[in-house]
Amino acid sequence: MSRLSNHILGQRSFYPLYPPAESVPLDFSLAPEALSISLIPDILILPSDMKYFVKVLSHGERGEGEKPVKCICVNPGRLAKGEGGGTFVELNYYGSPDTSNASIIGI
Repeated sequence: MSRLSNHILGQRSFYPLYPPAESVPLDFSLAPEALSISLIPDILILPSDMKYFVKVLSHGERGEGEKPVKCICVNPGRLAKGEGGGTFVELNYYGSPDTSNASIIGI
């Protein structure tokens, strides 16, 4: 899952595949404003039906002697799944990914 999140950060686009397949009906005239990621965020929430996770990702080469940018990537899962409860994330953010903590909580 962290590899998929790294791909989103690496291509700096919320569209999962670039360039898109020709069969996808997508208007790319709006894509720069709607789908691009100009800066690496401190927290990236990517909810899906896939397995929940919390990962701190290091991304990018910033030059010699500089540290890579870190991002907390979270898939909280679904709050409700069928008859039973699902999962959610409790995130305590203290100004940077290094000093923050998060945990997945099941209902």
